[in-house]
Amino acid sequence: MTAGCKLYLTYRTEYLLLRDLCVGVRDRGSSAWLPMHSAACAHLLGPIEEAEASPLIVADARIGERLCFRAPMRRIVTGPVVAIEDPAPSLLLEAERQWQALFRPRDPRHTALTLLSDEDAAVLRSTAAGARSRSRT
Repeated sequence: MTAGCKLYLTYRTEYLLLRDLCVGVRDRGSSAWLPMHSAACAHLLGPIEEAEASPLIVADARIGERLCFRAPMRRIVTGPVVAIEDPAPSLLLEAERQWQALFRPRDPRHTALTLLSDEDAAVLRSTAAGARSRSRT
């Protein structure tokens, strides 16, 4: 169950990675999961030694290096890694529960995300297409 998973700890934050995908970010002080953190769902480019440097894409991160993630429109660089651990199965289950609560809440009013149905998406696409055609004329 933990194959391919690593937990990278910085001074303030934990990053749970499944291969090169960040599947969980947690605050070390409060142990609260941060599903809207910019590194959540970002891909790991690799470690870097300094914030301004280019990532070492083929290398594994080591203690003292920073992680560099690729997110839409930007690059995210963490603080220095202070520890690298294999995540406990209980941590993986906790992370899974957090994602389920975010993407499939018991009450739809309790989510930070709005998931569109296929019908809603079709309405938005047709509205956008109509607005584009009106702007061309």
